[in-house]
This record gives sequence, structure tokens and C-alpha cells, in this order.
Amino acid sequence: MKLLRNQILFKPDIGESVTQGGLFVPESYKKVSNKGTIVSVGPGTSKSPMRLKVGDKGFRVYGWGTLIEKDGESLYLMDESAIIATI
Repeated sequence: MKLLRNQILFKPDIGESVTQGGLFVPESYKKVSNKGTIVSVGPGTSKSPMRLKVGDKGFRVYGWGTLIEKDGESLYLMDESAIIATI
């Protein structure tokens, strides 16, 4: 998949399988986090160069992005501006 302009693919972290107290969390109850890793970036534009790079970890605006299934993974396609902070 070739991304255009300032688009990114974001892989969210999935909630833990076991709580701090030792309880197992069922798959249906796991929450998709707004924290994750950037797995692909577009080239940017001359007026707005891409500031993020593959492998950056960060936080996205919760609820933003289009859910895409790629190679069995759930990824979010979104604009670079949806990332509000990097770690």
C-alpha cells in the first residue's frame, strides 16, 4: 500500500490479556488503545513535510482514522495531524 501526502498507517496497542490483579480479560472486552506505533508514512508535501517516521510511538485522537485490515492486522489510516503526541 502506497500512502499519499501526509497520510499514515497507525497500529494501536491492544489491551492487556491479564489485569494487574491477575484476572484474565476476554477478547470481546479488550479495548483498542489510542496509543500505538506508526507502521507506514506518506512522503509529505512541499508545503507540509512529513514529521513522523516509521516506528514512532505516539497517541492518536481517539475515534479518528479509517479502520483497515492488512495482513490480518487492524490498522488505522489517518492524516498526520491525528497524532497528538509522540513518545
